[in-house]
Amino acid sequence: MNLKRRKSKISYTVMIISDSAKKHMKQFHLKAGAVGAVTGIFFILLVFFICYVVYSSITLSDSLERSRKQMEQITQLKEEKTQLEILNEELTEKVSILSETVNQKVEVEQALAAEREESHLPKGFPLSGSAQIKRAEEETADEEDQDTEQENTIVNMETKEVIFTAAAGINVIASGAGTVTAVDTDVEYGHSISIDHGNGYITVYRNAGNPMVKVGDEVIRGAILYVISEENTDMGYSIKQEDTYIDPMEMIEING
Repeated sequence: MNLKRRKSKISYTVMIISDSAKKHMKQFHLKAGAVGAVTGIFFILLVFFICYVVYSSITLSDSLERSRKQMEQITQLKEEKTQLEILNEELTEKVSILSETVNQKVEVEQALAAEREESHLPKGFPLSGSAQIKRAEEETADEEDQDTEQENTIVNMETKEVIFTAAAGINVIASGAGTVTAVDTDVEYGHSISIDHGNGYITVYRNAGNPMVKVGDEVIRGAILYVISEENTDMGYSIKQEDTYIDPMEMIEING
């Protein structure tokens, strides 16, 4: 005998009762499966909502933390920017001062270089006092014009040497700064001193007195080369420019 087992069905009844005077009442019958489904969906939605709230909270917290760090970085960058601006102003001021100092140094160096170059030109008078110039003996009546008179101050046309006669006590001096390159014996005068001025000019001083300098000495304009006495009143003076003798009188600047 086959026995049929019958499953019991569970159902739920929802009653809605009105408070009105008519006392209406409605009943809804819900099956257990439908209630379970609704409950499951509600639970899933509830879990989803809770997860969403938690995720949003975590995300918001991370965003706030990132914002806080960004604000700190912005503040730090602003402070660094301010410090860099101050440093830049200080460096700009220092550069300006340094540039001005360099310019002043360059101007001073240029002035010193110009002064040094000027001091090395043999333009000074080669004696510490007044002197007379010996004339060449070839002067004639037909040679009385100025050019001839100037030429007669040169006793040797080859070396264009000029001879000065000075009184005792006057010194023969360097006409420009330079280096003594030779102190030789001279057949005519006794001694000869050569000074290289380092700019293409060489001056030669011939006198019978004792030389006051030696080879290798660095001399300035006005340095004493000989002392004039009664025995050595004549001094021969000549100038070479780039190994060519020139008229010394064209170089000498006589002041006063």
